[in-house]
Amino acid sequence: MTKLKRIDASIGDPCRAFKEAAQYAMDKVMTTLNQYDNYGDVAHYMPTQIMDFFDREFDIKQPGWSGVGLQSYAYTNGITDGYDSLLAIRLAHAKTFNKTTGTNLKPAIIMPVPTYGIFFAQPEQMGIDIIKLQREPDGSVCPEKLLELMRSIEKKGEQQLIAYYDSNPNNPTGYVRGQEDTEKLAAVFVRYNEYKSRQKKELLLTLNRDQFRALRDTPTTLLAIDDMVYLGLEYTDKKPMPFLNVSEMYDNTVMLAGGSKIGLTGLRTGVMIGSEKYVEAYKKEKKLKQYFPSTLNMHALTPVFPSEDAHIKMRKKHLKALNTKHQFSGLLMKAIVNGLDDVEITTAQREKMISLYSNIKKISTVDAEERLSKGIHGINITTTPQSGFFHLVDYSAFKGMPFIEQKRYYEPIIGTLKDEWDLQTMHREAQLGFCAGEHCGYTRDDMIVRTTFAMTTREVIALTSRMEYAIDEHIRPLQHTYPEKPKTLAV
Repeated sequence: MTKLKRIDASIGDPCRAFKEAAQYAMDKVMTTLNQYDNYGDVAHYMPTQIMDFFDREFDIKQPGWSGVGLQSYAYTNGITDGYDSLLAIRLAHAKTFNKTTGTNLKPAIIMPVPTYGIFFAQPEQMGIDIIKLQREPDGSVCPEKLLELMRSIEKKGEQQLIAYYDSNPNNPTGYVRGQEDTEKLAAVFVRYNEYKSRQKKELLLTLNRDQFRALRDTPTTLLAIDDMVYLGLEYTDKKPMPFLNVSEMYDNTVMLAGGSKIGLTGLRTGVMIGSEKYVEAYKKEKKLKQYFPSTLNMHALTPVFPSEDAHIKMRKKHLKALNTKHQFSGLLMKAIVNGLDDVEITTAQREKMISLYSNIKKISTVDAEERLSKGIHGINITTTPQSGFFHLVDYSAFKGMPFIEQKRYYEPIIGTLKDEWDLQTMHREAQLGFCAGEHCGYTRDDMIVRTTFAMTTREVIALTSRMEYAIDEHIRPLQHTYPEKPKTLAV
């Protein structure tokens, strides 16, 4: 294979920019970029519009109120900024609890896996234990297993649960947590937090005045961090539902949302909505650092979370085109890897895939259909996403098999495929890069990688062709037969 331009399939960018929103924001700030706005007039006006969007979409309620006010809202410098700050706030609470009570409970966060793996880094650096909860085959989180996990943690008495993090819709499975799932999980959190609240009341009665004052306003309940950055990328009518839709969750929930995954990735901005004690703590931290999103970013979010008719139409048109492209590219990639018969598609979609593959590969439609019917031997895409633009690819059938680590004109170096590092070696010549499954919550030797399909049809075919080339060049020469495909999950 000649020297190729590298395909980085690990990235998390959508396939097209939200140009209309960006243009709107630029037009709005052309005469005001010489002004600074610290939660002033501009930052006060736009949240009102954005809050209307979330009220309309999700009927978010604060107990005793008809909705939530601006005290429950803040701009962020992206989802990561909000997540980092919330962890820091909760870590400070955990330290206060340990200092006041003379205990040494290790702060911990529950994260269902697979998940957005970069968010493992922050708790690890902060000294927060990560407790992984395996998802069900369909991508959901089992409430009974969650409850049992929380019970076991309390029983051991070694850790202090400070947070629960998940994305909805989920990265990387594409699962959409709807109303029923949300209510069942919320019931677990409400039950647990009621227990922690009673426990705290009993503890306060045993403390002296200074200890009482220190702990009185320090939360000991679990904070649900609800990451909804993939909101709007659903392919079907199944609607993601935030925990804030359950009024009993308000005091212990913060939702993070933004425009990056629908086409404003470069702006690095978002919103935080939820319990005012956490939102106000976040605002206080940002005011001390004098670091706020620009007015450009603020204006860009109004079409992302629209209330005006023009913005609603703008968003709807953009998402329709974006989701149509993502969904077809995801189906095409799965058809190429797993085989046409393994993918639920219409006759029209099947004929379109065969025609496109035939034209791009410059082969007959008969040959294209035959190739697409076979798939790529030995690997399997195990995801059937309901949203987003990611697939999980399982290479585990090759585990333990010999492969050519390095080619030499006289004698190749032979190794054994053991883990993801060996997969990286195998893909190096083909100039392919994937997100390691280890970064999503799997182990290194699971040999699962995450790939994006937010790309053009030609790029999907180029990517899968290189995947097949890597197998043919590094594994096939040493094998008499191919292994069976890994079992396909329902995710």
